[in-house]
Order: sequence, then C-alpha cells, then structure tokens
Amino acid sequence: MYKVEYADVSDAGILGEIHAASWKEAYKGIVPDEILKNISPERREKYFEKALAEGWEQDAIIYKDGEPAGMICIGRCRDTDRSEGYGEIWGIYLKPEFWHMGIGSELIKWGTAELKKQGYRKVCLWVLKDNHSARAFYEKTGFLYDGTEKEITLGKMLLEIRYEKSFI
Repeated sequence: MYKVEYADVSDAGILGEIHAASWKEAYKGIVPDEILKNISPERREKYFEKALAEGWEQDAIIYKDGEPAGMICIGRCRDTDRSEGYGEIWGIYLKPEFWHMGIGSELIKWGTAELKKQGYRKVCLWVLKDNHSARAFYEKTGFLYDGTEKEITLGKMLLEIRYEKSFI
C-alpha cells in the first residue's frame, strides 16, 4: 500500500509539487498570503534539484498505491546547541488530499527509523508555534516540545518551536 523511496535529482518535480501544495494549504492563516502566493511547484523544484545535486539533504517520497503522496527531509541536526547524536526531520509534507489517512504517521516512522539506522540517538524537528494541527500530530507520534523557540521571518515575524524524541 505504501512505499517510501529516497529521492534523487530526477524526483525534484515531484518534491516541488508536494512541497508547494502542502505549504499553500497547511500555512493558510499562519504565513501571509503574499508569501504563499509566491510558492510554486516550479520554484520548489529548482530548490530540490540543487539540494539533491549538491547533497545538502536526504529527501524521500512516500507513495500510496503508486501515487506520490508526501515527502520527508532528514539529516544531521542543524542546531548548534545539540550534539552529533541528534538527527533532524527538516520537513515532512503531504499533498492535502492525503491528509488524515495515516500516511504522515507512516512517513515519520520511516524517517525516525532511518535516522536511528544512521546512528542518531535522538531526533528533533521545528514547527511553527501557530501550526496547532502539526503540533498535535508530532505529539501523537511521541515528540515532546523541549521549550526552545526561535523567531523567523516569513512575511512577518513567526515563532518556531522545537520538538524532540529519543530512541533510547
């Protein structure tokens, strides 16, 4: 039913499509409309082409019955206050028509298992504080808010908060 595969440069169009569709829906009312309006599959495809060609990140696509449904980006934790034992889920996105089907849970299970295989003992991720749906999802999958916040600017000042999960 589900199949997860690492993406390569030839998958950049699929990644761009998933990422743009997810952002436009998930961040409505959180990220300003003018920012969301400028997100396009084509622009995101260019980003993923470069990221995959230059090895910045590890992206994977989940397929449901052969159709691309979502993506995850994993890697070493980028936070300077975390040790080398931390992996990170840099992003997880589903096409809106695949929300609330259990696919996100499958994808996050896959991502955390891959990070564990790579030798990480803990995993963290960042989520917009106002994205209550995503926060509930992460909490349901065993992630806990660690109290860390940072400001980012996406057309306006927003807060991101960090969640963590231990494999031990």
